[in-house]
Amino acid sequence: MSKIILSLASKQVWPQILTVLHEKPEKLVLLHSEDSGESRLPAQHLKKFFEEDTRLMGKGSVALEKIPSDSFSGVESALDDVVHKHGVDLREVSLNFTGGNKLMSNAAFRWTNRRGVPSFYLERNNQIAKFRLTPEGELVTLPMEKLDGHLADGIDPISLLRCQLEASVVERPGELLALKEGDDAERLLKMAGNGNPMKEHLEIQGKADPDLKEGDALEYQVAAILLALGVKQVRRSLRLKAKDGNGISSRLPHAELDLVFSWGGKLWMVDCKDRKPVEDLANLITADSREIVERIRKELMTSHAKVLKEDLVAMREMGGLMGRIVCVRKSELPEEVQQFARHQKIEIVRKTDLRERFDALLHPDKKAGAAELESLAGAFGKK
Repeated sequence: MSKIILSLASKQVWPQILTVLHEKPEKLVLLHSEDSGESRLPAQHLKKFFEEDTRLMGKGSVALEKIPSDSFSGVESALDDVVHKHGVDLREVSLNFTGGNKLMSNAAFRWTNRRGVPSFYLERNNQIAKFRLTPEGELVTLPMEKLDGHLADGIDPISLLRCQLEASVVERPGELLALKEGDDAERLLKMAGNGNPMKEHLEIQGKADPDLKEGDALEYQVAAILLALGVKQVRRSLRLKAKDGNGISSRLPHAELDLVFSWGGKLWMVDCKDRKPVEDLANLITADSREIVERIRKELMTSHAKVLKEDLVAMREMGGLMGRIVCVRKSELPEEVQQFARHQKIEIVRKTDLRERFDALLHPDKKAGAAELESLAGAFGKK
């Protein structure tokens, strides 16, 4: 593994985080363009993220360098300047060209081939493609290398969230939840599945609202199930504030996130609503006019879709392309709302199916393996 990584920074920070955790370099040089939102600001966030935690990189181990985004030869010249400025030995360097625009990544890749520097990029399925030159000058593609997506599971979700945010800041980090030491995961899963109060079984750091609200019990229940299924820690009741064009935060929060956690190289957001079904609410309304009741019913269904859309906007900023949204609901949602959720890749989990559905979401390989075994058993059974 290389001691120094030169890495093209962009808005999607997870490829940077995962590859650094996988490669374990001694020094990281983040290469960014002058575009603030797409490159420079994410690079600054990454530098702060890596240097604040000595388990990751540590102070003074990350440098920022600006390179062109619109000139092929300019990128190559800038890389030569970076190497000279930092006194880098090319034999100790590799280049990550996952980020940047197409011109930057192609120019950087050509530069590595001209200088004999190994290079790599990360596929979305956590496969690393690596390239190097042989002593004879032939470009060789090495076998695909699987990256462990769970490398970042132990990092506080609030650090990962701050690294990703662009238009918002964390107004309140909320509570950090973990299982109490010595608690048996299977026992907790059974308790949570039976609807028992789970707050007393959790280690809680930080503060949320002092008074319990309707729905808090469901959030603790879901958090306990997630933790018992293997999630390391969960943030609960975070609040975000918007920033204006000058980077100044508004006074009031614009979004509250029920649960946030890191799992498998993705940032997950869980929205919990423990409300009566739409049909029940509409039927409670006594009115002579069916038209009035139907209008109220439609407004209630629209509110479900509105919440999902707000969750989607929050996750697009919070978790980027690799973010996941899960909505926990007491009752089945209207079909049109479910269609919207499926189209936007939002998972809907019923309160009655918490353990089974979250187990399937967190451990898809286990489900696939069980299906394969069942298929094999069926095939042998027919012979």
